[in-house]
Amino acid sequence: MKIAVTASAALLASTSLASADLNRTNQSMRILFEDVGASGNYVELSYGYASPEANTSSSIVSNPLQSYNQAGLGFLHRFNDQLSFAIIYDQPFGAAVSYPGGTPFFGGNATFETESFTFVGRYEFGNGFSAHAGLRTLYVDGSIFTSVGATGFVDLTGDSDIGFGGLIGVAYEIPDIALRVALTYNSTIDVTFDAVETPAPVPFGTGGAAVNTTFDVEFPDSINLDFQTGIAEDTLLFGGIRHTFWDGFTLTTTRGNYVGFTSDSTEYVIGFGRQFNENWSGSISYTHRTNGTIPSDTALAPTTGLDSLTVAGSYENENGLVISGGVTYGVPGDQIVQNPLVPGGQLTFDDNEVFGVGMRVGFRF
Repeated sequence: MKIAVTASAALLASTSLASADLNRTNQSMRILFEDVGASGNYVELSYGYASPEANTSSSIVSNPLQSYNQAGLGFLHRFNDQLSFAIIYDQPFGAAVSYPGGTPFFGGNATFETESFTFVGRYEFGNGFSAHAGLRTLYVDGSIFTSVGATGFVDLTGDSDIGFGGLIGVAYEIPDIALRVALTYNSTIDVTFDAVETPAPVPFGTGGAAVNTTFDVEFPDSINLDFQTGIAEDTLLFGGIRHTFWDGFTLTTTRGNYVGFTSDSTEYVIGFGRQFNENWSGSISYTHRTNGTIPSDTALAPTTGLDSLTVAGSYENENGLVISGGVTYGVPGDQIVQNPLVPGGQLTFDDNEVFGVGMRVGFRF
């Protein structure tokens, strides 16, 4: 069943890539449950690519969603039968939205990236129960060009300091039937930005000189519930639920509010894994992400919700090398983007789609 578990891990990575919103990873604690090699170590490197598309019938606005890459790194060391420690690098949040030149009325553009390190320890009590806890860091940089109330369009560019947050969780396992249920809470993380605001010239804004500004942003807390269980010989049922508390997330300076979300998001995953032989396994899963506010909280989010299907596979040899990957095709939900400068003006995005691929190479030593 070990190889089927590895395949499901690759699957979950690729589905997170295909979300087409600010969530880009599911901040999973999966690595804590990996097998290790003779020296008690496991290391992995992951890469993903997502290409989302939001379509509208407008003759002047084409797909504003941009493709993006994801990278990840993880290391696990098991000190003994009870105590283990992991370091995880990921890029948990991000945006890549750009409306065509000549159409800034419908939202402008945004590009921001995040980087995070997680340091987490796990203690196994010996009766199937374990607990894990740790520290997260977060760094953010990027730019947004969008309407800010009556001020018109403003370009905001900057980066943050390093913010800190925590995580805590519990798990229960019955190895004989490959059962595992893990619950993890990730706290909010506050970061402080140093940025420059430049008002756009007429007709998109009032114009004016660039101004230095400092402001705080609180990235949301979340809850992850992950599970798996054997249901037949060499067959695994797995899934998860992730709820992110986006409601109330804002990006606000003295000039105005650039982004304001008014709804949380919940993602559900269900799938099956199958071990074919000692080296090969495969899996398939379905993901559903709930819709957010319609019309959109911001023109920088021209889709909402997601339904997707992922096929994944994994290869592991006797030397501890693990190679796994997945391919995802998804349909982000329809959304209405209102024109911030023209009352009643709006764009409807439908027939949306997203394609994602993810790959992970791991080594036990």
